[in-house]
Amino acid sequence: MKKTRNIRLDLSYDGTDFQGWQIQTGGRTIQGEIEKALKSLHGRDVPLFGSGRTDSGVHATGQVANFHSDIGSIPEERFREAVNSHLPRDIRVMRSRVVPESFHSRYDARVRVYKYYLLHSDAGSAHLRNYCYLTRSKFDIQHLNRLASPIVGIHDFTTFAAARDENESKIRDIFSAAFYPEGNFIVFKVAGNAFLWRMIRSLTGTIINLAAAGEKAGKMEELLAAKDRSAVGPTAPARGLFLHKVLYETETDIY
Repeated sequence: MKKTRNIRLDLSYDGTDFQGWQIQTGGRTIQGEIEKALKSLHGRDVPLFGSGRTDSGVHATGQVANFHSDIGSIPEERFREAVNSHLPRDIRVMRSRVVPESFHSRYDARVRVYKYYLLHSDAGSAHLRNYCYLTRSKFDIQHLNRLASPIVGIHDFTTFAAARDENESKIRDIFSAAFYPEGNFIVFKVAGNAFLWRMIRSLTGTIINLAAAGEKAGKMEELLAAKDRSAVGPTAPARGLFLHKVLYETETDIY
């Protein structure tokens, strides 16, 4: 039996033309495209494990995945070029490296960080339309942060879970949540141990709706306590959301 190495891939992708991360019938997926590339390299099926699933239309600048390879002739850092040579241009491996055999990109992740991009625009933007939420409303960042502050900590996020979320527990630990300016954008950056299906988009949509209505932070606390999905507003569109980075036990990057 050939010796195998556990290879970690750090990934970026444009989610516009994908049905999300996870392989499914009848749709183009990120996991599916990478597993096709790995099959071309290995001549057999090679399972790929991701740090988490992103939905249709959601992007990533810091997704992490791993697979086990029995190809000994490729140096660890050259797997980047080898896999990229078989991938479409809307998925890129940014870095490849050998990690311990026990490493699992999903189960070992301790912090997941997402960014949601908002852009005030009266006319819209042709080249940015797939990468942010274009809104005609102007928002006060301090007001947005007052509304976001109650979600930090350990809470039951049933109110912000999509109807088809399959997680038995809706309790999540949010380490930080803040709005800040980044160029012409307002960015909502959220870090947590894990997130429910569409939770960040639900939080974003709710916060900007509350801000537009002039609500105070106490309203967000009421919504959390209600544990009722029907109490909140529309979910923000997928196109503004990016999986920014995933952190593991040995990594000390700030959120």
